[in-house]
Amino acid sequence: MTWRDTYRAATFRGVAFFVESADSSHGRRQAVHETAQRDTPYTEDLGRKSREFSVVGYLLGKDYHLNRDELIKACEVAGPGALVHPYRGEMNVVCRGLNISETAAEGGKCTIALTFLEAGEAAYPSANVDSVNAISAKGNTVTAAAESSFLSDFLTTGFPAYVAESAASGLAGLGEYMAAPGLNFSGDLKAASDFYLQARGLVSDASSLVQKPLNMVSRITGLIGSVRSAFGANAFSMLTSLFDRSPRTYTGSTATPSRQQQATNAIAMNALVRQVAVAEAAKAAVVTQTPVVTTTAVTQASTGVPRTALGIPQGSKRATQTAPGVTQTLPVPTVYDSYQAAIKVREDLVDRIDAESEVTPNDEVYVALSDLRTSVVQAVPNPEQNLARIVQYVPRETLPSLLVAYQIYGDAGRADDISNRNSARHPGFLMGGQQLEVLADG
Repeated sequence: MTWRDTYRAATFRGVAFFVESADSSHGRRQAVHETAQRDTPYTEDLGRKSREFSVVGYLLGKDYHLNRDELIKACEVAGPGALVHPYRGEMNVVCRGLNISETAAEGGKCTIALTFLEAGEAAYPSANVDSVNAISAKGNTVTAAAESSFLSDFLTTGFPAYVAESAASGLAGLGEYMAAPGLNFSGDLKAASDFYLQARGLVSDASSLVQKPLNMVSRITGLIGSVRSAFGANAFSMLTSLFDRSPRTYTGSTATPSRQQQATNAIAMNALVRQVAVAEAAKAAVVTQTPVVTTTAVTQASTGVPRTALGIPQGSKRATQTAPGVTQTLPVPTVYDSYQAAIKVREDLVDRIDAESEVTPNDEVYVALSDLRTSVVQAVPNPEQNLARIVQYVPRETLPSLLVAYQIYGDAGRADDISNRNSARHPGFLMGGQQLEVLADG
């Protein structure tokens, strides 16, 4: 293809003109730094120069003046416009200047000189809050403050045996609850298995752990911290239920110093569970631990295993073999099915953080919870996710969900969503005149 094949008639904003010559300016911007007593300057690159195009041409004909006036109007319009360059093709430019020369000797003609500058986009620096890492950091701060508060209050040494026994009973009860059958695990199977073993270990080791508060707090926070990988999408409900089952008050006797310490231990343990649970629930509100099956290329050189042991036939030229699928738990942003669902999660979290802030006597925990609350309000729902809103829809008559979905969305495949969202007794009969909750994303 030659240059003649790509040559195009010149226009600017649709106004045609003839071209005699065309120039362009290219290069990069530099700042030259010349320092006293130094012979060699330093040249700093500042990026590509704006491309400038100059065109010399003419308008011709008995009605050339009409085209001249149109070209003047086109060059005086604010903003960028489309230039069809005879040699460069179509581009978006700003007209920087138009010079027109007319003489009596050349009637019916005017000479024009146009200068264009490439039009960029108005891009300004913007700041986005990394809500995922912000909540993770604030949640870790809450956990650290909760651990410190627990260790400053919990004590069994030097008290009668029933103080330790009471604490062990509470710790075993926590482990029994976490290991209860029927829990809805939806994360990585291995993570769920490890979680169950940790919970059972908390039960079996309760008596020895209460004598070692540092080990005890590590086991409790480790168990609660593994809820997100074990429960996946169900982690938030598990963590909030764990928060709700840990009472804020003690109903037993406090008549003696030993009984008072028994009460202090129970309150401290429950506070630790609530505070760590709400911190992990905040993380679950923005990140879901999702199991993903991956494959790994295994080589003889990397493993030192014979080729036949890797499944590579003897004499084969292949040096690698794909290992069986390995399940990894990867964090992905939590996506809600509606804006209202995200708001509900945020309100549930904020209510529990506020409730815990009101009862904690520890200043460090209070400040950490306040910071976490701020991050939750900013991050849930994620401003970058355009979530659908739930609206009310009332069918005029009793219709099957397939037809209702088609009427609303033009897509009968969304019938199940409508039926499940409204707990329909039968998807073939959505009662006329009754309100239905549907998504407004159309």
